[in-house]
This record gives sequence, structure tokens and C-alpha cells, in this order.
Amino acid sequence: MQVGADLVGSTLMKGIATAAVLALSAPALAGEPAGAGGSDVLARVQAFYEKTTDYRASFRQVVTTRSPRRTFTRRGTVYFKKPGMMRWDYKIPDEVFYVSDGEVLWSYEVEEGVAYRLPVRRSDLFEALRFLTGAGDLTRDFDADVEKPIDSGLVPVRLTPKGDERMFRSVTLFVDPVTGETRETEVVDPTGNVSHLWFEGPSYAPLPAEGFRFRPPEGVRVEDLDPR
Repeated sequence: MQVGADLVGSTLMKGIATAAVLALSAPALAGEPAGAGGSDVLARVQAFYEKTTDYRASFRQVVTTRSPRRTFTRRGTVYFKKPGMMRWDYKIPDEVFYVSDGEVLWSYEVEEGVAYRLPVRRSDLFEALRFLTGAGDLTRDFDADVEKPIDSGLVPVRLTPKGDERMFRSVTLFVDPVTGETRETEVVDPTGNVSHLWFEGPSYAPLPAEGFRFRPPEGVRVEDLDPR
């Protein structure tokens, strides 16, 4: 069971880490002028993170693994609601759902007919979810490097954890320098695997909390990954 738990935990973290980045980046409000200095960019990202409570967007995710060397693409819809709620509905190429109400994280693999349950606060995932609970602080928890604009005009903001972060090596926000909106994110895990996400059609309308409560469908096998 421990081997299975480790494998599932690794898969879960791809969704967890990107969710933490999304909560951290909290796209800026349209029309807000961006400052010229890097410190202004960081302050704006933090300010809008604190203001944003609900978020929905379509996403495209390209994952590049080191061993074995391969690249694959996934698509779906992400939902986020403070405090601590998230939902990633993967539809392409397979249906997989990551759902958390802030207390329990579920991973439901439709084709396999199995749902994994993990109490968030009793796991190593809790620190990775700090931004979803409203406890994170950009300048306190990360060393930030605001880089030169890339060809698309977006400004990369590379964040490196200050502490002993075992979930990811770095995260990068690709920010619109005019609006401050984060349009892409990139997560590098401790083994060098890269997950790049593009967000499309964002909405900030209030989301019902019921949508973040998962109930395993009848006949689905449930496996508990409680680390106790």
C-alpha cells in the first residue's frame, strides 16, 4: 500500500502544486496599471491574490518528464474558492478529478474506477496548500526573481521556496505587464519534471461550495491514503 500511496501522491502533487501557484498568482483586475519595478509586480500579485476569492478557467497542461523522457498534454477546467477549496476536472485524454474542500483531497480516476482519499492536514500536502487557505505570503515564503519579458510580452516571475520545500523546486508566473494578470504558470518538481499550464477564459464569479464536495459514485472503489 505504501508504494501505491507514493505513486498516487506524486500524481496528486501535479495538481496540488499548480493549484497553489494559481492561488498565489490570483490574476490581476483588468485595467489596473502595472508598476515598472520588480517589487511593484510582486506587491500587485500579492494584493490581488488577497482580494480574489473565486476563480474558474479552462486550462491546457503540458508535462515533460525526465525519466523516462516524454511529453504529454492534458486539458480540462480548474475551479478555486477560498478558503482552501479547489477542483481540477481533467477531460483530455482521460477523465481524472482532483477535488478538495480544504479538509479532504480526493483523486478520482474514472477509467480505473477508483477514488483516493487523503486528509489534507495530516499529510505533507498541507504546506503546499498554505496559499489556498489564505496563510501564504509571497515575499515571506519565496525568493522572487522578476525576469525580462519573453517574446509574447509576458513577464516571468520565478519563485524559489525559501524553506525545505519537498513538493516543488520552483514555480514561475507569466504575468501580463499591463494588467498584471497571470496567464501561464510553470512548476518544476524536485526531480526536474516540468508542468506548464495555460489558462483561458478566466471568470471570477462566485462559485457554490457544493461543487468542491466529492462523493464517490456508486460502485467506485475507495482507497484511504491517511498517513497515520
